[in-house]
Amino acid sequence: MSGLSIIRPRATSSLRLGLRHARPSLTTHRTFHNLNTKRPRVPQFPTLPAIPKLSTRSYAALNNSSGKAEADLLVEELQELYEVAKDEFEIATESTDTSTIYAASDRESARDALNQLSAVYGLYTAREGEVQNDVGEEDGDGAIIETNYNPAEVPQGVKDEVRRRVGQRIRELRSAVEALEERAMED
Repeated sequence: MSGLSIIRPRATSSLRLGLRHARPSLTTHRTFHNLNTKRPRVPQFPTLPAIPKLSTRSYAALNNSSGKAEADLLVEELQELYEVAKDEFEIATESTDTSTIYAASDRESARDALNQLSAVYGLYTAREGEVQNDVGEEDGDGAIIETNYNPAEVPQGVKDEVRRRVGQRIRELRSAVEALEERAMED
């Protein structure tokens, strides 16, 4: 797991917004007329606050006060990532089966979602000494992996429980994505 960084999925993806493929808008700038003055009124857009360049990474407490077990908290996070990866896989399968022009990019999105899930799973289930202190840094591909909890603070017993509860589903999804990619190469 050396060189891995942590990725956190975007809060709203094109999939969650109900859009199958995000496409740029083709609309032009519009002006709105005020009925009283007959002059065009240009809509005002709020400015975004400046984003600080350096910030300290803080993690949620693994032993949450909600009464959930530590393993349940980690499995919940992995389940969210799994659902995103599974949805991306289903979209890629459909577009590959129908040979749409988006098939290649859909397969790439499915692979990216699977890689993100695998990376977070690997960080949460790494054996002693495998978790590095470069959490939150960029990896070679420019992707940043971000988790809700600090992987270095997860006890080994919790790691084993997470591996037991989630590992099989990730292996099955990985096999399915690989089979889809192989099938696309044959076509």
